[in-house]
Amino acid sequence: MVDSNLGTQNQIENIRAKQRSTTSKVLTLNIVFLIFIAGFGFYANSLVLLASAVHLVADTASLAIAYAAIVLASRPVSQKHSFGLVRAEVLGALINGAILLATSIWIIAEAVKDIIRPHAVLAPPVIILGIAGLLVSTFSLRALHHNSGKSLNMRAGVVHMAGDAAGWFFTTLSGAAIQIFGFYRADAIGSIIIAILVLASSWQLLGQTVSVLLESTPRAISPDEIRQVIEADPQILNVHHLHLWNLASDTTALSAHVLMEDGATLHLAQVKVQKIKDQMKERYGIDHVTIEVECHRCGDSEHNLEK
Repeated sequence: MVDSNLGTQNQIENIRAKQRSTTSKVLTLNIVFLIFIAGFGFYANSLVLLASAVHLVADTASLAIAYAAIVLASRPVSQKHSFGLVRAEVLGALINGAILLATSIWIIAEAVKDIIRPHAVLAPPVIILGIAGLLVSTFSLRALHHNSGKSLNMRAGVVHMAGDAAGWFFTTLSGAAIQIFGFYRADAIGSIIIAILVLASSWQLLGQTVSVLLESTPRAISPDEIRQVIEADPQILNVHHLHLWNLASDTTALSAHVLMEDGATLHLAQVKVQKIKDQMKERYGIDHVTIEVECHRCGDSEHNLEK
């Protein structure tokens, strides 16, 4: 059995280094902004502002989780963790998705109460901070999106920031509606719209994360197609026990048994295995390929040692 990651580890590490740097900068920016938002939310007595602040708390926590996950994923392999801690980023995405889900439900519950019994809100701080928040979240969104790659963990941060950007947009609209029309329920309505947008994104993210943790076949890769590619070689008679899964969202793995033609030498088998690895990397970007070469089908009597 031969195993190889095809020399992609350095490239992955460079990507994660950029992700770590970007996440730390965005995290610092959002922590500073959170302090201002929380204080002005209480001052203006605005639910939509406080909802945005709570959402920002969740986002800041998620960015901290994302940063920790990237750091863990970058650690080298060890005897205890033969693949390293690459799945830390998937666990980070799972935690982030759960935080988003819980936060959205809480915001909706509070907003419904406020629709029934609206309260007075100071509109100017809501408008000013809504615009400021939109600028901060848009900058954060672009920075994270630029370096997200295939990482579910980074995509979770992108979803958080996209929800923030939409949230601050509706916060500004709510403040304008209160200032111009005295429509205080706009505060709660804006909160509900924010929460629904975040709910939709977080549900999709959770589904993708759970799929990785359950080692489901990656959606973009067809096992039947891979089997056909390998069996196109006339000296390979059969491919079976084919498995595809994601070690992490940016690291795909494959294992399979291949049945060689009668009389195949060890040298020929090694040549064919390397060819398969090259094909998998070039066509599908599969980083970890493990191939077991057989001269007889599994279960055939030839597999049994003579006694």
